[in-house]
Amino acid sequence: MKEMWDDRFKNPEYAYGIEPNREFKEFINQQKPGKILLLGEGEGRNAVYAASLGWEVTAVDFSEEGKKKALQLANKHNVEVNYIIQDVTEYDAPENTFDCIALIFLHMPSEGLYPMLQNLHKTLTDRGNLFIIGFHTDQLNYSSGGPKKEDWLLTSEKLKVELSEYTIIKNDHILTELSQGYAHQGKGSIVIFNATK
Repeated sequence: MKEMWDDRFKNPEYAYGIEPNREFKEFINQQKPGKILLLGEGEGRNAVYAASLGWEVTAVDFSEEGKKKALQLANKHNVEVNYIIQDVTEYDAPENTFDCIALIFLHMPSEGLYPMLQNLHKTLTDRGNLFIIGFHTDQLNYSSGGPKKEDWLLTSEKLKVELSEYTIIKNDHILTELSQGYAHQGKGSIVIFNATK
């Protein structure tokens, strides 16, 4: 899997563009800057945007090629991103560290995803935010991106059940038009999830 992402990110073109995800941008613009953790951050577009708003950014991904491009983008925008090369499921932080944790199109088997998010609950500060954008299982009907394994995709119902320790603010399933780099183009079925500790 790591090799697949390194191969994709070796391309000089940014797979998902250099602009932040639209829903993430709308969300983060409304938050007071603090410390944010971005998991599976790839080429860094969301990390760089958050840093430009004054956030102290930690990004975690296992792709060395993704890190190179993320730091190039950060340098271009004159911001700092602490980019850690690690499997996201193995990342851990002290309690009450982050004011926000965000996953933007990070897809992985549910057996790894939900235990990871349950464990990260403790690393959020009081009323800190968990923000997730990901493809819904209905995305299997569309060709705009995402894994082709249902277990790697999301549903609002599953998120509600598995993340019951969080206080849910938003848990929407929508059909949207994606235009993010060359890898996310066309109609997409996505979940937008926002919850607090």
